[in-house]
Amino acid sequence: MRRIRHGFTLVELLVVTGVIALLLSILLPVLAHARRAARATACLAHLQQLNESYRMYLENNHNHSFPFMEDITSLSWFELLQPYNGNVKAILICPEASDPGNVMGSAFMGWGPQYTYNSHPPKEWIARDVFVGSYGVNGWIMEPPAQQRSTIPSEYASKMIDQAVRDAVHVPVFGDCIQAWASPDSDDTPPYDLIHPLPYYSGTGPKPRGPKGQMAYFCIDRHFHAVNIAFMDGHAERVKLEELWKLHWNGTFKPSDAVLP
Repeated sequence: MRRIRHGFTLVELLVVTGVIALLLSILLPVLAHARRAARATACLAHLQQLNESYRMYLENNHNHSFPFMEDITSLSWFELLQPYNGNVKAILICPEASDPGNVMGSAFMGWGPQYTYNSHPPKEWIARDVFVGSYGVNGWIMEPPAQQRSTIPSEYASKMIDQAVRDAVHVPVFGDCIQAWASPDSDDTPPYDLIHPLPYYSGTGPKPRGPKGQMAYFCIDRHFHAVNIAFMDGHAERVKLEELWKLHWNGTFKPSDAVLP
């Protein structure tokens, strides 16, 4: 009589296990890439919402942009947008950089926690609220406080962005950033490290050399060698890091070709 086999042999099990392992090694990177792409899309939606809130802010403030903070007790731009957005704290964080780090974080770490204050008694600060974010505003769209407008240097004033600029399609308002705001200029240099753009300084020994200017705050490899930017005309899009030097960051910005690491 013929013997009836039950189950699989060890060799067959090893073959099946090997095939499954091979398939997983192929599929996991694809799934990881898909998840990152989904987070980048969610980030773009957040920036679009922030931009809509900013446009409503302009309409309610006679087309005047955010003021520079006069001191630490002044309202920050994200606080000024709260009345125009149901939950500004939720959309202030990029899904790809949701963990708070510090004000000078990395591409995959948000800035904060950042405290805002009501007043400053001699011995303590009274916290008004706390914010964590992954986006920054283009500092050149801000306006100086009314009492300071006549005292700012003319060179600096010429770089400020007029809200009625014709080139609004190329003027960044918000973007992926390691700080709450930054003011890039034409001669800023790329960072040496696109994940950690600002070198860490422990406070001992010589200070490590870092990039010139503040473009490095936006020039981070967060979304496949690119960042998401919301523009003054209302649209938001993914911008390759090299293209950051071709945008209209301020009134005298001269586009150029950047060489990145």
